[in-house]
Amino acid sequence: KALEHIKNGIDINTANQNGLNALHLASKEGHVKMVLELLHNGIVLETTTKKGNTALHIAALAGQEQVVTELVNYGTNVNAQSQKGFTPLYMAAQENHLEVVKFLLENGANQSIPTEDGFTPLAVALQQGHENVVALLISYGTKGKVRLPALHIAARNDDTRTAAVLLQNDPNPDVLSKNGITPLHIASRRGNVIMVRLLLDRGAQIDAKTKDELTPLHCAARNGHFRIIEILLDNGAPIQAKTKVQHQTQSKRSSLSLFECLMQHNESWSKSNGLSPIHMAAQGDHMDCVKQLLQYNAEIDDITLDHLTPLHVAAHCGHHRMAKVLLDKGAKPNSRALNGFTPLHIACKKNHLRVMDLLLKHSASIEAVTESGLTPLHVASFMGHLNIVKILLQKGASPSASNVVRSPFKFQ
Repeated sequence: KALEHIKNGIDINTANQNGLNALHLASKEGHVKMVLELLHNGIVLETTTKKGNTALHIAALAGQEQVVTELVNYGTNVNAQSQKGFTPLYMAAQENHLEVVKFLLENGANQSIPTEDGFTPLAVALQQGHENVVALLISYGTKGKVRLPALHIAARNDDTRTAAVLLQNDPNPDVLSKNGITPLHIASRRGNVIMVRLLLDRGAQIDAKTKDELTPLHCAARNGHFRIIEILLDNGAPIQAKTKVQHQTQSKRSSLSLFECLMQHNESWSKSNGLSPIHMAAQGDHMDCVKQLLQYNAEIDDITLDHLTPLHVAAHCGHHRMAKVLLDKGAKPNSRALNGFTPLHIACKKNHLRVMDLLLKHSASIEAVTESGLTPLHVASFMGHLNIVKILLQKGASPSASNVVRSPFKFQ
């Protein structure tokens, strides 16, 4: 009957006292054929009601997915706002119309547009407890082409409220990224105590490993979050967990030339060669974290694949205060790496004067030799660190000590 009126030339833009016209009413009821007929006959697409709602607002609110599709394809403004700032996306999110929300997002809807009260589609979906809509909005809210799982994004944004809602809908707290990262890894890295506790309460795997075999405890230690370390250890985190080992044969290691041995800029501790949390805490100069780990019986001279201890790491980085903490707690000053380097060799190589002085005060051997027969003096001489050379000589280092190649003062 309505179609007959249209064909008889009635003014199709006629509206009632609330500003509702035929397109608004047809959109609300999901009458797709009527909507298309009205559009083809020239009804004004963006006509608004007294509340400022377009036909798309009304269709989105009613969950009329097919009508929404036709209106958008016909060119309606997907981001039109009503008098109170509501967008079609906001209305669909409010009413839990998941497919409408998805379609609008795929067709340019901007979920950052707030209402006049400052509410976004995500905020109203959270308020209403529409978990699937929340997850979808979060997923589409990520920048770039890679879309992380919603729980990852909540953890990354320190958004515990969203995380709690997501976990109500999907009780799996260990959803993985393609690199094997879990939300607990992210929360531990960020130092978010509330998020970590929430995830653990929901059963998050405390010893979960990434593709590089990093645990949440590694992440907390590397970033200096001692409170997270305490929580993780209290919940059974493996304190001696090691990162992934990149295998290299012993014969290849031992065949390094003197020049290669000294000029390797990236010591193997900085690679994935079996680092424990205490190595990472030492690397970051996080003294509180090291102390915390030691209180929980972390091994102070724990070694990597290359037999590097936390003290080796501190010496390499020039962290003299960290080195002092380790030495005061009983770290062995003469621990030898697989190539025979002691922390003193490394401090001399890297020109870390304060670490060198500290090691000598703690009985580091000034004449310790590497597998290639190098003393700390050889290393300092080769690297051209004159200040180190002078102090070593003052401390009694032998200038005539010979190695498999040459004496300290015949490198040049």
